[in-house]
Formats: sequence, structure tokens, C-alpha cells
Amino acid sequence: MNKIPSAISLGIRRGGLEIKQFSRQRESVVFTLLFPVILLVIFGSVFTDTIAPNVTFSQYFVAGMIASGLVNTGFQALAITIPLERDFGALKRLRGTPMPASSYFIGKAILV
Repeated sequence: MNKIPSAISLGIRRGGLEIKQFSRQRESVVFTLLFPVILLVIFGSVFTDTIAPNVTFSQYFVAGMIASGLVNTGFQALAITIPLERDFGALKRLRGTPMPASSYFIGKAILV
């Protein structure tokens, strides 16, 4: 007799699928990766002061751009894809499977 997979293991598998779907959307990947770099170049060229001894604004700004990239990915993944999946009927099809709804959101959280 086969074991029934847990919600967490299904969520991890769903997370792999979400990452694969995201990587196939070229515009999303380019925007997510290049937008913080472009902002860093623009702000780094405008603000050339030193914040602390031996710390330039560009060095200080890198941490903010990394965080911005992560938050941007999270909001983009959740705020755009979930309504699109609902409009295309993907969420209704997922409700027809034995996968619990929590696994779907675990997969989305892995993408973030």
C-alpha cells in the first residue's frame, strides 16, 4: 500500500514547479534581476558621498537592492500570478486534485 504524501512534501514539489514556471517567464526574470542593478547604478552615480569611514553609498546601497529584489519577487509572484491563475481556471483545477490548499501556498512561499 502506498503512503499518502504530506502537505509539506506536496508543497515542496509545488515550489519546484513554481520556480520552473517563474524561470520560463523571461520578462519577469529580467525585470527581477536587472531592476535592482539598474537602480544601484543610477543611485550610485548620483550619491557619491561616504556614509561611514571607508563605506561608500554604493556599498551601503547594495544590501537595500538585494532586499528590494527579494521583496519585488515576492510581491510579483503573489500579487500577479494568483489572480491570473484564478482567471485562467487553474485554481479550480487544482481544487479538483487531492492536493491540499496549504500545499499550494507552501509552493508559493518557496518561490518567494
